[in-house]
Amino acid sequence: MEAVDDNTLDPRRHVQELRETWQAKALAHTQYSYFGRVVLSVLAHNYDDAMPVLLSAVWPGFRSLNPPFLGSAGRVAKSGAVVADVVRDGGIIEKQVPIFRSLDRLKGAFRRLADQLKLNDADRVEMFSAVRRWVVADTRLDPTMNPADPDAKRLVH
Repeated sequence: MEAVDDNTLDPRRHVQELRETWQAKALAHTQYSYFGRVVLSVLAHNYDDAMPVLLSAVWPGFRSLNPPFLGSAGRVAKSGAVVADVVRDGGIIEKQVPIFRSLDRLKGAFRRLADQLKLNDADRVEMFSAVRRWVVADTRLDPTMNPADPDAKRLVH
């Protein structure tokens, strides 16, 4: 077998480089889990143009997503839960489905993922920035409130 010069344009090399990104590792690692839907939604929200190439690199032969999948970015509901729209079989859209009980649970899930993938500091910062951008709205009266606090209904002035 002939050695490949590093300066030669080898499409397999580029696919392998793409598979080494935190985005590809996260997709592959969470592929068969419910949390994988969240990871996919976070990536699609942040890297929309790159998704077809990324999905093909991670899952060779990829054609399209099959329901159920998240059809919107995340939002923080008045209860403090992180919710998103879910596209079910037949294209039925279920609005504001609770995905995590709180932002802390969302952060914890991504922190565990970063640990499992052994991400370096730069990749962790980039991943958490993507998660922050994915949560597009916070409808709590006071975003800093603790729902267990008896004064949790206070308004911010």
